[in-house]
Amino acid sequence: MIRTLKLLIDTLFIILCLGILGFFFILPFEVFSTKIADVEFQDYEGFRNLPFLYWMGIGMSLLTYILFLVGLNYLRKTANNFISTSSYTVEITKNLKLSGIFFILSAIILALAYVVVWAIDVSKGQIKLVLGTNVMIPMFLCIVGFFFMLQSKVLDQARLFKEDSNLTI
Repeated sequence: MIRTLKLLIDTLFIILCLGILGFFFILPFEVFSTKIADVEFQDYEGFRNLPFLYWMGIGMSLLTYILFLVGLNYLRKTANNFISTSSYTVEITKNLKLSGIFFILSAIILALAYVVVWAIDVSKGQIKLVLGTNVMIPMFLCIVGFFFMLQSKVLDQARLFKEDSNLTI
């Protein structure tokens, strides 16, 4: 089961790495589209004419993506350690905690990016409140991040109990 989980994590990591490379190759070719901002321009002059809020949205979108990628990388390291060593190591608990922290950070930045998108709509005179994935995805990332941090503490406590048990026998 852990090997299947490791395969899924590695596959997602590779797909996301290809996605960020794709972003940098597609950006100069006139279109950039994410959940954060839809921007169309004809040449590099279009870059300079983008409003500040669009740049904030694009930057926050990239930052969210990178933070999620870093958190996923720590999760990959955790899965590698689970396969190769005992589950009661300091490295596993450290990597699991770091993965949780990066997932929470990416959720916070993503939620702020959605606020920026809302501000862009308000600046255009369009006010709309939508309850959908804009709320669910950051909340789910927070839940997963806190769960990984909790699991890290549980595994650390188990490691300490195991070390204490090994010393008394």
